[in-house]
Amino acid sequence: MKHKIFIFMAVLLVSMACRKEKTNWTSDWVVPIVNDSLLIKNYVNDSTLDINSDQSIQVIADRTLLNLDLSELIKIPDTSIVQTFAISFASLELSPGFTFIDEVKEHEFTFDDVVLREARIKSGKAFIRIENPIPTKGIFTISLPGTEKNGQEFSHTETIDGGTIVEPGVGFITLDLSGYTIDMKGVDGDLYNMLRSKMNVKTDPNGPTVTITDQNIFRTNVEFKGLVVDYAKGYFGNITFSDTTTVNVDELSNVVGGAINVDDINLDLIISNGIDVRAQGNISLFESVNYSNNVVSLNHPYFDQNLNLNPATGQWQSLTPSELYFTFDNSTGNLKGFLENLGSTYNVGYAITLNPYGNTSNGNDVLYPQSDVKVKLKANFPLLVGADDLTLQDTFAIDFKNDNKLLRVESGRFILKSTNTFPFGAEVQLTLLDKHKNTLKVLNSNGKISPALTNGNTDGHIPIEEQIEFVVDEAVTEALIDTKYLMVRAQFSSTYLNNNVVYSNAALKFLLSSQLKLKASL
Repeated sequence: MKHKIFIFMAVLLVSMACRKEKTNWTSDWVVPIVNDSLLIKNYVNDSTLDINSDQSIQVIADRTLLNLDLSELIKIPDTSIVQTFAISFASLELSPGFTFIDEVKEHEFTFDDVVLREARIKSGKAFIRIENPIPTKGIFTISLPGTEKNGQEFSHTETIDGGTIVEPGVGFITLDLSGYTIDMKGVDGDLYNMLRSKMNVKTDPNGPTVTITDQNIFRTNVEFKGLVVDYAKGYFGNITFSDTTTVNVDELSNVVGGAINVDDINLDLIISNGIDVRAQGNISLFESVNYSNNVVSLNHPYFDQNLNLNPATGQWQSLTPSELYFTFDNSTGNLKGFLENLGSTYNVGYAITLNPYGNTSNGNDVLYPQSDVKVKLKANFPLLVGADDLTLQDTFAIDFKNDNKLLRVESGRFILKSTNTFPFGAEVQLTLLDKHKNTLKVLNSNGKISPALTNGNTDGHIPIEEQIEFVVDEAVTEALIDTKYLMVRAQFSSTYLNNNVVYSNAALKFLLSSQLKLKASL
């Protein structure tokens, strides 16, 4: 709802020369203060409301209350891999372009209760430090067998200047590993959590012949940092995610009193498992907290129980989450009272456990990039509502500047012009507030907004245009001096407590203006 607040200030200074008597005059000022509207069609196509063929409103809620971030489900720790080589005999003569190191080593990642056979890196880097202890350039090729991207094995070649045993030549390389898939089953394919590295070294083809000894140590240090996985296969361990999450419904934050009555409806609370792994779901709490901090906890026979969740099916783009439904209607719980509590805050307690029975997949758990675990709310029912003194209020900043010695408010009125096509009427009250939002004066109207009647085609309501007024007397004019805020309070009631159909043309538009008599003195 978009408020347009107009703050008015009138200042009139007339200079009169050679006057011996005070001059007074009065004038009428009409100034708009608040121009506002509530249109039901603004909420259509918002995954909340839809319009039926008879122009009535259908509530179609499909909201995600919780979406677990699984980016740290499989977290590869920052790891350094050091690979060294020295010849096993006293000395060796190396001719230009001679390859003298070509070996593969295996390195194990350390995880807590996680077994990985394969993983794809979403983001992360490798920082490489190479030491060359011979007095000629060395051509170092660092590769990771089983680590591929688009069918190409990870490999990088770098030429490092020569050095000595005491001060070897050093080279630094930074490589982006994003998009690489790592086969972590080892050389023989029967291990897990393994990374293979290969170092190949040859002398400069254009350099001199050199002699190395068993004291010349070639060293490569590969440091992996910030590796984030978006695909993994293996066993992800027995992990439980549990918490209580709070969902705020801002549209109901201005409800400060009264009640509604709804017809028989139903809704579903759903736990969705988007991982190819067995799981269990538990909803321990679903409560509504309203304007007066009244709490209503929704009841269900399956709440606070560990219920099995099947693994997701399909893979990659065809992945289909499994779902666990908690269906609510008036036969399974206190849904009617829960909704009629008009909560603006909802608390959901949950627990999601992966692999509750251990490694039953034999290391075939799969996490895909689009995998997630959600708690969702779905509903589909006609909007049939009764209102019983349902009270909404909002506050607007305003300044009447009524402290001017030359210009003062004598009397007047506030005028509220409304156009209503809701099946609810309303009584409106204005409250003048000071800068601390303390009440200065309450103004009651001389009438109320009437509920709209259904048209002849029964596909909408007939707009009712009305005007109600609030008297500004001497006591109110004194309060205007300190007024900094105006609180508008509307109390809605329907003709019938139940089964009031809300149509697509439902709207409440109003313009609040002031018509004040000002007195100026010189």
